[in-house]
Amino acid sequence: MNRDSEEPRLPDSLIGELARSFQADTSVPMEVDRAILNRARAHLAGRGRLRLLLRTAGAVAAVAAIVAIVIFVRPGSHPTTPLATSNGDINGDGIVDIPDALLLARQLDAGSVKGQDVNHDGVTDRRDVDAIAMLAVRLDRGAVR
Repeated sequence: MNRDSEEPRLPDSLIGELARSFQADTSVPMEVDRAILNRARAHLAGRGRLRLLLRTAGAVAAVAAIVAIVIFVRPGSHPTTPLATSNGDINGDGIVDIPDALLLARQLDAGSVKGQDVNHDGVTDRRDVDAIAMLAVRLDRGAVR
């Protein structure tokens, strides 16, 4: 082999000296290791408390919703409850709804009106049918008596 084709090589003593000077000390002191471990445990414990708090809050919200439904949605406040049994309930089922308006319209067409003057204008006509329909689709149903 030709000496010119070989790569130059550093002396072994220089290589050893360079390796020692660039060697990093990777040991972690026990105090630092304990501090990191304690912080990690504290963080995880905090997340556990947050999870417990969220579960508890969810359960409390569910119970509050059930109580609110039981208190505020009483039987008789459903939209199909009677609105005005004497004023607009043509079929006598205790509910003022669209079938009442349809029945009054059919009675008007047949000429056999039973004197249901819903709008109190003295005449039973199509305006009474419209008044019953308006009562049936009214949003503030609790206000009608």
